Amino acid sequence: MANTSNRLSAGEAVLRMARKRLKARDLVEACLDRIEKREGQVHAWEAIDAEGARKRADQLDKRAKPVGPLHGIPLAVKDIICTRTMPTTCGSPIYRDFVAGRDAACVSQLVKAGAIVLGKSVTTEFAGAHAGKTHNPHNLRHTPAGSSSGSAAAVADFMAPIGYGTQTAGSVIRPGAFNGVVAYKGSFGWADMTGIKAYAPSLDTLGFFAREANDLALVRAAYGHAPEDTLKAPPRIGLVQLPWSDLSEPYNTRNLQEAARALRAAGAKVRAWEAPESWSGLLQAQHRIMTREATRSFRGERERFAPLFSPSLQGVMAEGDAVSAKQYADAKKRKRAALAQLEEAWQRFDLLLAPAAKGEAPAGLGNTGDPVFNRAWTLLGTPCIALPFNTGPFGLPLSVQLVGRPGSDDRLIAAARWIEQVLS
Repeated sequence: MANTSNRLSAGEAVLRMARKRLKARDLVEACLDRIEKREGQVHAWEAIDAEGARKRADQLDKRAKPVGPLHGIPLAVKDIICTRTMPTTCGSPIYRDFVAGRDAACVSQLVKAGAIVLGKSVTTEFAGAHAGKTHNPHNLRHTPAGSSSGSAAAVADFMAPIGYGTQTAGSVIRPGAFNGVVAYKGSFGWADMTGIKAYAPSLDTLGFFAREANDLALVRAAYGHAPEDTLKAPPRIGLVQLPWSDLSEPYNTRNLQEAARALRAAGAKVRAWEAPESWSGLLQAQHRIMTREATRSFRGERERFAPLFSPSLQGVMAEGDAVSAKQYADAKKRKRAALAQLEEAWQRFDLLLAPAAKGEAPAGLGNTGDPVFNRAWTLLGTPCIALPFNTGPFGLPLSVQLVGRPGSDDRLIAAARWIEQVLS
């Protein structure tokens, strides 16, 4: 009988292992078998530590009790996140042979909770816009998005149950949407970023991919957060209208409206919320902060290895150089003003419902898509979740995005679990 445990959600796999109906080694082998079968087409991985994963699984299988909430769960680690023995290339020839010799804080956190590091997943160059080698597993001619392309594709293609990503503009939510998996970007500052290559430190946020919303609570539990298992009542949901909402593909807008109708029919209070017109400046503000901070983050590499930068990253450096101190300060001011305006929404709504992307994953592998529906939320530090819902005209996944109040991550995950059931 074929071993198909790689198709289980993390939650179901943990439950089976706790009941002695599944071994960690069997789950690891199922993931490795899937990688062997599909990696030549999907290209989700930069490195695989098969023997290390097997050894760790065998150790866990000898334990009388689970060591933590992620006991025996294979993990894909985005390749800007340091691991002790595998290279951390950051998607750049500059770091092709770099081995940190230590795990990033976030890797140590999940390993302590029982996770098994399966390998390093492909990232775009320094988690920027220059596309990597990964293909969308739903259609190999389409982009998987970026920058967390490898982790999203690995989870979507059943190579790993969970995967780490990071978001500075739209690098978790958009890949989640394009690959049809659940994606979570936490509130800014929710997790220790030590050991993760910085891009724009005031924006960089840790996130991860999973198969079900329930899996998000498992990973949060690994950080010591108590999950909110049930909602006291169906949530109050604000259907977002943004100054750039017309950039959503018409079929994607209709899909969001269909989700709103289904949630309303299930008892949620869904009402429109229109963002202030002043928010039209938030996209530029996020971009200015991101590019200005990137010039600082990559100053050392730029001084020594600038010819090894892609044209895309060289363009980012030029844009960052052009951002004046006054423009940077104005961008921060716009952020503060928008956060104050958003407070009004949190008096009326438990969460906001918004597009996760413009639509389906675009054809071609030369770019990773437009993060227009992610930039503002990243700037504002809100927790965000992408939930798959329906497919588009080319049969590729569509998603909706849930946005919560900063710091309300566990409540947002509880709402996501309810919404996922309604939309399934």
